Amino acid sequence: MAIYRVSRNIEANFIDFLRTTLTESPYSWTSINFLKGFSHAYELSTPTVAVRAENTIYDKVEIGTNSFVRTIQVYIDIFASDDGMKLDLKDSIIESLKDGLVYNEYTITSGVASYIPNGRIRIEEISDSAINFDVNKEKIDQHDKFRWLITCTVSIGRVE
Repeated sequence: MAIYRVSRNIEANFIDFLRTTLTESPYSWTSINFLKGFSHAYELSTPTVAVRAENTIYDKVEIGTNSFVRTIQVYIDIFASDDGMKLDLKDSIIESLKDGLVYNEYTITSGVASYIPNGRIRIEEISDSAINFDVNKEKIDQHDKFRWLITCTVSIGRVE
């Protein structure tokens, strides 16, 4: 049995939330691959959305205590098939995330994931930017032609 810790829970929550939300959106993003990290994105067809939780800040709750509140940066890499898809997909993702999402705690037993809701993931800040390589688009990998990066600063607001 594996019990996910906070950072891993956040990645899993983002992946599950985006998969469900984008599929059920009016735009029906049904053919998207979702994964943790992005190294395997190059093995999949586009569009692919890769999620990774990195760069954590631990702020002290008060002077003289060892307790802190964790703030995590979540990177959402978009590997699209064309410029229009890239922009539409990033806007759809940002729109779906702006209200935050349920924080689920995951447990894996015999290869089967289960989860229990235990709070909310608050989106404190979102930024997005194009990933442009300074070469002719015809000379780079198909996956890198239409890239975008969304960066979210998130917290579950829990004292640890």
